[in-house]
Amino acid sequence: MALVLAAAVAAVGGRVPVEEVALAGDGPSGRTEVARPGDEASAAGPAGPGTETGSAPAGGGTASSGGPVATAGSGASERRDPGVTDTEIRIGGSTFTSGPAAVYGEQIAVGFTAGVQYVNDHGGVNGRRLALTLYDDGGDPAKQVANTKRLIEVDQVFALAMVYAPIVGDYVASQGVPVVHLGQFDEEFTNPWWFPLGGPQRLAAFQLEHFVATTTATEKVAVFYLDAGANNFSAAYAEEVRDDWEHYGIDAPVLVPFAPDQTSCSDAISQASAADVDFIQFEIDAARVINCGVEAQIQGYRPPEGWGGYLIGVPVVPEALGSIAEGMIAFDAFGALYEVPEYEEYIHRVSPRTEARSSTTMAYFLAALLLRDSLAQLGDDLTRVHLQQVLNTFTDWRPGLTDHPNQPSWTWTPSCHTALKGGYVIEVQDTGGGHYRWEQITDQLTSTPLPPGKGVPPAFQSCDITGTGR
Repeated sequence: MALVLAAAVAAVGGRVPVEEVALAGDGPSGRTEVARPGDEASAAGPAGPGTETGSAPAGGGTASSGGPVATAGSGASERRDPGVTDTEIRIGGSTFTSGPAAVYGEQIAVGFTAGVQYVNDHGGVNGRRLALTLYDDGGDPAKQVANTKRLIEVDQVFALAMVYAPIVGDYVASQGVPVVHLGQFDEEFTNPWWFPLGGPQRLAAFQLEHFVATTTATEKVAVFYLDAGANNFSAAYAEEVRDDWEHYGIDAPVLVPFAPDQTSCSDAISQASAADVDFIQFEIDAARVINCGVEAQIQGYRPPEGWGGYLIGVPVVPEALGSIAEGMIAFDAFGALYEVPEYEEYIHRVSPRTEARSSTTMAYFLAALLLRDSLAQLGDDLTRVHLQQVLNTFTDWRPGLTDHPNQPSWTWTPSCHTALKGGYVIEVQDTGGGHYRWEQITDQLTSTPLPPGKGVPPAFQSCDITGTGR
């Protein structure tokens, strides 16, 4: 699982320092806490493990020591789970702001930190501020497990963000703690305690295949995939993708596995070129895609109908590849939300270096706003179970940053957490002056097209992914 996590989330090798959210302490379990109203606008200075930065301990016992406690709050009786005081609601997360995937992990941390600051600067939640504790796990699942247990059992957070369901899903569910998340693996859309704002990798593959099959002259495809032997990074997943293409009448003669520690793309490009494929589907991370782009240039090869994939729609791809990336396709969803000036302002308050126009950064900023709106509806029942119940009532939720129609909405129900309604194809384009970036090339989509003759995958059969009525 360690290799699955590190490979799945890597945007590019190396690290872009972000001092404002760098987590201090001995090793990658360092900790920081976000600034609160009245503090400086940027995040509070990092604190070593086990230290606090101006925060009182949450009330109640440990998360596993019993049910909610009845307290006197604002003159009325309240039920409170651990993590709630008269002045704050404690939330937390663990992500990888160090290690090979740090660029991506820092977007997660900066986006969520900025969202929490935005909520607090706009009044908090019914008079309470959000108190955020973040730990760095370096992309090591064992450390993410340890950090998650510490957040729940020692820090006593009320809700979580960032942590991955394939790693801590069973434990978090046993503790009954809601998680707001971008979402990628199927488990993050089927675990009843996860509330993702993105779309599953499996459904994104359907979107890409449909777009290519209906708008290009593709007849043969190569699939480059990460083979970590589990989840969506396996030979079994690649065979599912091959079967999708065959239902469109398109051959997929080349399936090229990438070992988790593999960086070279020389053999993969050679196989695609020798097979004369029209399109390359990337089921690998952005770092490997960059290597593949460079190798394709070295070999003088470019698939005539293009290339694209689920994990590659991050700014670093066109920044690293320039004209080589022109015409690559991927997916995004957030449209006009990127154009909200206050959003970019808050991201760059936390870290001037972090890319605001990134679906990762945006998703975690919105995750904080989702917590704001759901926590605000808890009334006197400030329990995690009630938070889960409230989130499962949200229908066509939007964050309220803009009224522009080019944005998605979200609907969660007890039986379906594939909530995103929207999304569109993006393409790397030349924006002038030798600059390349992802640009939206389709309208917002309202459903997921299935390959002809294929049914809804079992994991999503309780959801209306085809738009025929939930």
